[in-house]
Amino acid sequence: MKITRLLSSAFALTLSLGILASAATPPPLPLNSPQGLAVDASGNLWVSNTNANYVLKYNSAYVQQTAKTITKGIKTPVNLALDPYGNLWVSNFFGNTITEYSAAGVQNTTGTISTALPGALAFDGIGDLWVNSNETDVQVFGPTATYAAPSKLIRTLSLSGPQVTVTLSAGAFVYSTLTQTFLEPASSTLLGNPLNGGAFGFGAYALAPDNKGNVYVAALDGNLYIVKPGGTAAVVVALPAGGDHWGVAVDNARARVYVADRAHNLILVYSTKGVLLHTIT
Repeated sequence: MKITRLLSSAFALTLSLGILASAATPPPLPLNSPQGLAVDASGNLWVSNTNANYVLKYNSAYVQQTAKTITKGIKTPVNLALDPYGNLWVSNFFGNTITEYSAAGVQNTTGTISTALPGALAFDGIGDLWVNSNETDVQVFGPTATYAAPSKLIRTLSLSGPQVTVTLSAGAFVYSTLTQTFLEPASSTLLGNPLNGGAFGFGAYALAPDNKGNVYVAALDGNLYIVKPGGTAAVVVALPAGGDHWGVAVDNARARVYVADRAHNLILVYSTKGVLLHTIT
C-alpha cells in the first residue's frame, strides 16, 4: 500500500512538473508571410512575420525562441538589418518607421526613424543605414556622434524602377528593381556620383551579402544567384516553383543561406553550395 501511494505521489509530481514546464514554454508561433531575414553573431535567425505584426527568433538549431518574439513598436515589419554593434533594426512598412532593438530584443525607443514606407535595410562599414524608402528612393541615415545610432538623413538617391531592394557588400552598393540588379561603388554613390555601374538581367525582391564580398540574390526568375565581386553571377539553386521569395540571409559561420517564401509560409535553408538542409515551417 505504501509503495503504491509513493508511486502515485511520484506520478502526480512528475505530471505537475510536466504541466508547469509546458506552461512556462509557450508553443511556437506560426509563420505568416515571412519576409525580412537577419542572422546575428550567435547564429540566431530573426524573421519579420509580416502579416502577423511581430518578429520571430530561431536559434541555430532552427528552434523558435517564442519568448523572444518582438511585438513592441512593430507594424507590418518587412525587412531587418543588424548594425555593427549587434542591434536589430526593423522596417515597419505601414508604420512608416524603422525601429531599433538590442540583441535581447528590447526596443530602444530613442532609435526610431520616421520615413515613408520603409523597405529594405542595409548597414555600411561606418554605421550608416541605407533604406529603401517609398519603394523607389534610397535614403542614407548617419550617426550624429561616435557610437551613436543613425538618425540624420545625409543623402537621398533616386533610383530607376519600382520595388527597389538594397544591400551593401565589400564596398559595393547593390540594388535591384523588378527587371535588373545593379552594382555600384558604395563610397562614390555616397558622395553623390552618378550611378553607372554594371547590371545583371534579373530583378529581385531580396539580396544578402556574405563575408567574402559575394551577394546572394533571390531573383524573380525563380533562381538563387551568387553575384561575385568581379561582376560575375552564377545560379546556386533553382528555388521551388510558385514561391514568393522576399527574404535572404547568410550565416557565414555555418555556410547557410536562408530564403523566405512568404507564399507558402516557409523558410528554406540551403548550404552555400545550394543543397537543401532544412525547411522551417
